[in-house]
Amino acid sequence: MARNRWALLAVAGLGWAGPAPAHEWGAGEGPGTLVAVSIEVDGREAPLFPARDGSGRYYLEAREGARYSVGLANRTGARLGVVVTVDGLNVISGERAEGRGRMYVLDPWQETTIRGWRTSLRDVRRFTFVDEKLSYAARSGKANAKMGWIEIAVYREHRAWAEAIRRERPVPLPLEPDPVRSGEATAPPAARAEAPPPPKSDDAVASKQSGTVRSFPGTGWGQRAHDPVVLVDFDPEPSPSECLTLRYEYRSTLVALGLLPRPRGDRDRLRERERGEDGFAKPPLW
Repeated sequence: MARNRWALLAVAGLGWAGPAPAHEWGAGEGPGTLVAVSIEVDGREAPLFPARDGSGRYYLEAREGARYSVGLANRTGARLGVVVTVDGLNVISGERAEGRGRMYVLDPWQETTIRGWRTSLRDVRRFTFVDEKLSYAARSGKANAKMGWIEIAVYREHRAWAEAIRRERPVPLPLEPDPVRSGEATAPPAARAEAPPPPKSDDAVASKQSGTVRSFPGTGWGQRAHDPVVLVDFDPEPSPSECLTLRYEYRSTLVALGLLPRPRGDRDRLRERERGEDGFAKPPLW
C-alpha cells in the first residue's frame, strides 16, 4: 500500500507560545485529545462554541476582512501527522480533500501555527475571512459542500517512535530536511513570535458588501507571509486516529443558531408579528 512518506516539519524544533487572552480554552487546551486545536483571529484567540445538536462540531465567529490562523498542540510523546483542510481544500496542496492528502508533522509536545495556504517550503498566503463568492475555493473553481469548514485529521506514525520523556521545555527530535523533494508531503512550522501584521489583503477589502442580502463567509487568498518548513520522513497509519470539525460563520448566523445571545434591544420583528406582541394588535378571539 502506498504511503505518504514525506511530510512538512517545523524548522526550529519545538516552540512555545506566549500568554494567550483568557477564554474558554487555554493555550494547548483547546478541543482535541491527541492534538489540541485553537483559532486566532487578528492575533486574538477566538472562542469556540460547541454545536447544540450533539454533532461534536465547534463554531467560531468570522469577521469579514480579518486574518485567522489555526493553532495545533501535540498532547502526546510521539510524532503525529495532521491533515488540515479549509473549505474542503487541503491547506498544503490546495486540492479537494480526497483520501489522506498532504500533512504537517508535529514533534512530541510541539505547538505550531498554520497561518495560510502553503505556496512553497518558504511562504504561505494568509487565511482571510472574505465573502464566500470571493474565497480561494470559489476563485479556483473548487467550491464544494464544505465551505466554512475547518477540518483536522490526526494520524499516528506507522513506524512508532520511542515514547519521548516530557520535559518542561523538551528537546526536538532530529529533523531530516530534504528541500529537493518539494513534491512530496509536508510538516508544520514551529511557533514563534508573531511579526507585525501585514495590511489587509485586496481580497478582504473587495469582499465588503452593503445591503441586506444574506451572505456567508469563506477563506480568501491573503497577503504573502514568510513561513518556512522542511520535509521529513513520516509514514502515517492508513486511517486517522482523531478528527475534529470547526465551522466559521458570521455573528448573525451564530445568533440564529442560538450559540450567541441576541443583542440587547435587537427586536425579533418576525416573532413579534407572528405572536402579536409588543405593540401589535392581538389575534382575535374567534
